[in-house]
Amino acid sequence: MPYFPVSPELRIHYRVDDFTDPWLDRPYLILQHGNGRSGNFWYRWIPRLATHFKVVRPDMRGVGRSDPVDDPESQISIEACVADLAGLIDSLTDRPVYFCGESMGGILGILMASLHPEKIRALALVATPAFINDSMKTRYALGHGSRLDAMRKMGIRQWVRETSILTRFPPDSDPRLLDWYVDEFAKGTPEVLVRYSDLVSSASAVDHLGGIRCPVLSLFPKNGQITDDAQVRLFREHVPHADVRYVDSEYHMIHLTHAQECAGAVRDFFLAAG
Repeated sequence: MPYFPVSPELRIHYRVDDFTDPWLDRPYLILQHGNGRSGNFWYRWIPRLATHFKVVRPDMRGVGRSDPVDDPESQISIEACVADLAGLIDSLTDRPVYFCGESMGGILGILMASLHPEKIRALALVATPAFINDSMKTRYALGHGSRLDAMRKMGIRQWVRETSILTRFPPDSDPRLLDWYVDEFAKGTPEVLVRYSDLVSSASAVDHLGGIRCPVLSLFPKNGQITDDAQVRLFREHVPHADVRYVDSEYHMIHLTHAQECAGAVRDFFLAAG
């Protein structure tokens, strides 16, 4: 598996899924996972994308197969994650890439498109909030003082299961999918997962929305709990050229529960963007 060194002592892992015809020079497509997850969570998308694009699935610092971090507080930041992506893209190609991010991965995509426009050919956002509102912070706290308190006191596995039932997966989801999600998420080091949750709780991409100039597709769950109507209005206001579409779900993990619909929409959007 390939690794990209982001510092002398730290590497991030990425996977390349390339089933394009070898005589065609197909472009790269970055699939960036969200908070606490890894590139593994995109598995349902690969059959629909990897014959059209060279698909790259990076693992953020400290999660998935990336190197462990010694000090999450100092080594993990939004700025570091953006720099890691910019460096990885430069190591892969000298041309702009397609970028698709889900949730926090989409926030990183917004920042990439705003701060590094020369690197992003077109952008797709899946269930991506511009920020986490106070209502969701309260819900994710599950009766504790904060989301971080809940994660520490309940333990990662219990916290992620209860919040997944609450906001991520509809009641009719295959229970084996929920079990797999919890198992994969809980593989992360608790201190790293708490750090990422702290980052996403305080992160805001609002000031960068107006800086997006590339073609943009944004897929929102209809009546989403995290990406609510206020978030969608904010996005439409600041990115008027965006193609905004709804997926028929109130739950956040549409890239897993509605993978065929979402991946097909992203594939067709990028192919049309040229």
